[in-house]
Amino acid sequence: MGDSWAIEPAAQDEMELRLLRHEPIRFRAWFYPVMALLAILVGVRVLYPDTNLSLLAAYFAYLSICCTFCPLPTTPVVLWAAAPIAGGGLGVPPLLVATLGAIGTAIANLHDYYLLTFLYRYKPVRRVRMTGLYKRFAAWYNRAPFGTLAAASFLPIPVDFVRLLAVSEGYSRVKFVLGSLIGRWPRYLLLAYLADRFNMKWQWVLGIGGATVVLGLWRGLPPLAQRIGRLRRAKHSGGEETRP
Repeated sequence: MGDSWAIEPAAQDEMELRLLRHEPIRFRAWFYPVMALLAILVGVRVLYPDTNLSLLAAYFAYLSICCTFCPLPTTPVVLWAAAPIAGGGLGVPPLLVATLGAIGTAIANLHDYYLLTFLYRYKPVRRVRMTGLYKRFAAWYNRAPFGTLAAASFLPIPVDFVRLLAVSEGYSRVKFVLGSLIGRWPRYLLLAYLADRFNMKWQWVLGIGGATVVLGLWRGLPPLAQRIGRLRRAKHSGGEETRP
């Protein structure tokens, strides 16, 4: 794999895809720092077990890998970090929970940025950008890209498609990270404050975590089932057509 992921358009229609960015996208600039950061966090966890620093390192490491390609739940972990120790939580101050969590999520979103940029090199993925539905969503997003990204990061709604739009539209990495930070920090602060203020116990955290999983399955399983059904029907049709 080369260092640069810049794309040279081979045809006029590809010129409209805006995959050539104003800044270079380099694999090493993302991969090596991320590996170094995770190594440091693991080292802190190993060298200082059973300490507050170790717990904060684990919390930060967890949120820094929760991205589209690793869709782990974040809300129950934020609540657990801020919940009182007497209730089974970590008892971390809400301000620290929100700050570390927002920075970790911003790093996780950068994983999406680099990996999606790599995937957009391939024609099957590029075809999606040429559909009418994509163009309508892109037009809506481009009216206020930064505000849309920040608002989607704050609101408790599925924001994967907004991040996908931001990456596919060649949005600046700096603004991409800032939008994530500005949206997620107040969201995490609110969750942490509620967990601390109302002394949420582990039962609440477990219940919210279960609800998050159910929501994710409800959102993800129907499209997956439909896709599998279409593939089976297409395979069955093709098999019938090839019969003598």
